[in-house]
Amino acid sequence: MKRANVFLAVLIALVLITGSSNIASARELARAELKVRIQIPVMQRLTVLQPAEVVFAHPQNGQPLVFTDVGRVRVQSNANWALAVGAIGGPDVDISIRPSGDRMAPWESVDGYGPVYTGPNGSQDISWDVMIKSRSAKSGRSGNEQGMVNLYFTLGEI
Repeated sequence: MKRANVFLAVLIALVLITGSSNIASARELARAELKVRIQIPVMQRLTVLQPAEVVFAHPQNGQPLVFTDVGRVRVQSNANWALAVGAIGGPDVDISIRPSGDRMAPWESVDGYGPVYTGPNGSQDISWDVMIKSRSAKSGRSGNEQGMVNLYFTLGEI
């Protein structure tokens, strides 16, 4: 019986030694590499949530009129974007804008195409503060005569 136990122990040791040497000597049979390039087209959406328009009475004292939080647009884009802002108003007023909520931002004139604002991809809601000045101190208008300013927008990719 003792001999059978010794034989069995030697047999197990041989199986473990030869079995582990096969595992250690395993080698890589094949390797494959696949490169994939996906190009996602740019998606941009400009939604007017509140129209950006101001109806005002021309002031008699020539002081500028300031309107806060005018209009609201939502820019949605999967790429960095640029938003050009223009204005349609009377020929006797100068119109300037700045982003709402940023009191330190400079007033930018909206003559011609106006200023361009940029932002990162994602979704962002934007509104403006609008300042309206008469072009001449004596515009010849009465204080109750009304004017109107409409902002318009052009969205593009940077």
